Amino acid sequence: MTREDRSRNIVLSLVFAIAGFLGIANGSYLITGMYIITVIVAAFIMKEKDIYNLLYAVLLVSAFYDYALHVPGVQSIYMFHIVLGIFTLISLYKAFKDREVLFNIDRKVLSIYLIWFIYMCISVTWALNRNLAIKYIVIYLMMFAFIINMMIYNINKERIKNTINLLLFLLSLITIIAFIETIFGKQLPIRHYADHIKDLLPADQQNKINAWPIAFSFNPNNLAATLTLLCPILFYTIYKSKNIFVKVWCMLISITSLALIGTTTSRTGFVAAAFGVAVYAVYSVFNVKRIGLKGILCPIILVITLFVSYNYSYMLMNALGTQEQMKNGLIDKVNALSDEEVQEGGEGSLSVRMTIIKDVLDGAIKEKKYLGSGVGNVEQYIRNQGNTGNIFSPHCYAIEILGDFGLPGVALYGIYYLYLLISNIIIGIKKKSLMCFAAVTGLIAFAPGSFGPSSITYVFSYWILMGFAISCIQVYKKENDGYKSTSSIKEYRMG
Repeated sequence: MTREDRSRNIVLSLVFAIAGFLGIANGSYLITGMYIITVIVAAFIMKEKDIYNLLYAVLLVSAFYDYALHVPGVQSIYMFHIVLGIFTLISLYKAFKDREVLFNIDRKVLSIYLIWFIYMCISVTWALNRNLAIKYIVIYLMMFAFIINMMIYNINKERIKNTINLLLFLLSLITIIAFIETIFGKQLPIRHYADHIKDLLPADQQNKINAWPIAFSFNPNNLAATLTLLCPILFYTIYKSKNIFVKVWCMLISITSLALIGTTTSRTGFVAAAFGVAVYAVYSVFNVKRIGLKGILCPIILVITLFVSYNYSYMLMNALGTQEQMKNGLIDKVNALSDEEVQEGGEGSLSVRMTIIKDVLDGAIKEKKYLGSGVGNVEQYIRNQGNTGNIFSPHCYAIEILGDFGLPGVALYGIYYLYLLISNIIIGIKKKSLMCFAAVTGLIAFAPGSFGPSSITYVFSYWILMGFAISCIQVYKKENDGYKSTSSIKEYRMG
């Protein structure tokens, strides 16, 4: 065994020991076992076997496992946070040790993050709730750290290929898990959104809740957001890969993902998925000479899948012990939009969401809160209005940005979003990069998809999408890899 192998095994052992401790302390043996197996497979996928690449794989695995492994008695600290802290220190060391890295990462994005961070810190001075503001500053710092870690890692084509392979594997994993949950009517034994009320509900309703696919997400909306934001990577891999098995596999997982989005009954998730498939179809039509007539079958199959998912996906759900016939929850929710009488301060999902939007817009315009209510304080502002029942989350990222950071925040985020979108479109056309178009498709799907989760700020798939979009800009705008390590250390070896 080489010195590198020993160092690698030591790191893996430490990761497994931490995960094992969290699992045993919380009694989540199944999740711990799944996590360890997932890390082993992810480590095998990585072509480079050094510690830096290994920990990057562990970071992405931990992000997908979300809050499933948390510190005993402190459910707000996950395995992900531990790995993020360690990997961030290593990435910063790498950036300062190997100055060439700094020349390859996108400094425009770094500048936007710096301005954003300074503004949110200043906004604490007028925040309605300073404790809430500090909490969200920590969340944003973690988001910036995660995305910058992806930027530092993905500085050449070989690295981003590793990222794509890992994301394909992890997307396949959560899709398979969610599909199994649906057909067996049994969710993974982790904390979910309905845990505090589920035991109070009738058995039939409990069984219906258990039949919804969630995987490692907190609720079905978050799973739908994850699938809609990241599935475009599957779509374009069908064209990119020359391996027929990979092509067929990506198509099968794409079809299954779209079916699962239907079973979540997330209206915004389904609309976002439709946006993603539409962009993919447009790309396919304009590139028919490159992909061939057979390639056009792919978006056609996905469009048909969307139609079938909308009408029949509920038939996949196995609500064990439910006496009444299962209904199409997605169609029922869509029909409810026309049946529901939208009133300010009224009951019902649409009324509440429209009330939230009106409250925040009135705050920015009529109350002249041009600078927002302070980082993380849109929730406090909505709570203070007292007209949305017990719902205080914005359920819309644009409204969240406006409520937190005001008009300057909307302008800054608009610049950030358009920079990522337009840059990937231009580079995708010039360099004929399929992954740039995957990023574009994910970013466009994000526009309606951000209305689904209560707050997408803390949805890790959103972080991954942004990190991936920036990485595509960094890598594919260069005609070659453009990176030669100036450090005498080959990635990171312990000992």
